[in-house]
Amino acid sequence: MSGFRRFFEIINIPEEEEGKLEVGKLKGDIVFDNVTFRYVENENVFENFSLKIKSGTNVALVGESGVGKSTICHLIPRFYEVLGGKITIDNIDIREMSLSSLRKNIGIVSQDVFLFTGTIKENIAYGKLDATDEEIYRAAKYANIHDYVMTLEKGL
Repeated sequence: MSGFRRFFEIINIPEEEEGKLEVGKLKGDIVFDNVTFRYVENENVFENFSLKIKSGTNVALVGESGVGKSTICHLIPRFYEVLGGKITIDNIDIREMSLSSLRKNIGIVSQDVFLFTGTIKENIAYGKLDATDEEIYRAAKYANIHDYVMTLEKGL
């Protein structure tokens, strides 16, 4: 139930703040610099956590359930705000970026799978509503579901 509650916290995002930086395509160097974060008062998930991820590298977050792997992924697109420290992408503090331009640069594949009412094609495009058919087919191929989906009566 807590995952469902968090999902609704995420979709009830406040309106975009004015004066935020509209970033174009980012290279993708990500730095967590002494980040402190907690969901519950007095129970830090991270305290002075630091991590550098160079663009173009593959990173595996490994650990027991509940240690903060998903939280790291949810902090980057600002689903939650850090309490201390900062997260930067290409040396720009993500709090200075508009949410929309930040999130256009991010793709997330979560361990929690949500399928929404609609076609498979609509579910694939959910994170990028303006995706072209070509991008959707490419994503399906990349996820290794294209061939299977094409055997279904309605396909994509």
